Amino acid sequence: MVLSSPTMYREGFRKGETHSNTVNPAYVRRIFIAGVGGSGIVGDIISAIRDHNLPPPVETLKTFRLPGYTGPDTLLIPVSYSGDTVETSWAFVDGFSKSVAVVGVSSGGRLTSLMEMRGLRVVKVSEGLQPRYAVPEMVGAVYGLLTGFEAFPREKFLQAVDELETYAKKFSENGLQQMVEQARPMLGRHVVIVSADNLYSAAYRLKCQLNENAKHPCHVATAPEAFHNEVEGWTNLGNYCYVFLRSGYEQLMVSDGLDWMKEYLRSNGAAVIEIGVKSSSPVSELLKFLLIADLLSLGLACLKKVDPIMLHTIPKLRPILRRHLP
Repeated sequence: MVLSSPTMYREGFRKGETHSNTVNPAYVRRIFIAGVGGSGIVGDIISAIRDHNLPPPVETLKTFRLPGYTGPDTLLIPVSYSGDTVETSWAFVDGFSKSVAVVGVSSGGRLTSLMEMRGLRVVKVSEGLQPRYAVPEMVGAVYGLLTGFEAFPREKFLQAVDELETYAKKFSENGLQQMVEQARPMLGRHVVIVSADNLYSAAYRLKCQLNENAKHPCHVATAPEAFHNEVEGWTNLGNYCYVFLRSGYEQLMVSDGLDWMKEYLRSNGAAVIEIGVKSSSPVSELLKFLLIADLLSLGLACLKKVDPIMLHTIPKLRPILRRHLP
């Protein structure tokens, strides 16, 4: 399924683009993408791959309410794979009360019912998946929905997906063993994902996939912010594995700082993994790192002999949260 992500991006894009005429860019000054968990990373990715030189700004919302300054010039895209995410459903209710424009992305559930009973559109994605494995289709759906905005050129996205497909083939041919070996230094260590800020969404995706697929603790440190706090907390480094995601689009200062971090960590006993990819664009680079996040987490799951599909703790908490569905 992970290696079929190019197909999922395209399928989601096709579904989203069929609804793009429901959004009039002339009336939208800002976009909020609401979601948490596997659905929440969608907003982070979309925000990262838009053309940042063009309006409107895109913000990710991972809570119950929209800011007070939202109104009819705001587009809200609530993303909930199951449709039963409490935070996202309440964000929709709050947005609707503030007269924002709304188009949802979901496979069904309570959110879809709430929206359809109000005559609102929902881009329906494929049913029967774990939310974290549906991310490529949901990303494609949101991007396709937004192709009416100049900040979301369709050809740039589809070209990046084509490039990803070629990249994924080498993993199809060589199997997962390469990623198993790359993940080995993580065993028995707390993992820290380090990247430049332009790769934050990929770093956070890797963190979440390690949590859910490999049942492994980790956190994210992004540069340049990490230069001013993270490094001062470096103690007992033998207990840590630092995974550096290196972008071909890093600013020179950031590159120099990350190089220093890497060498300091190695010389002081930390395990260090460095990963880079070749790409034709920042969008292509990010999609490749998202695939790596999936594969590396599966490699660690294999080493730990844990089931990457089965969840143990989240299902215990979920019924408590769902008591609060609107």
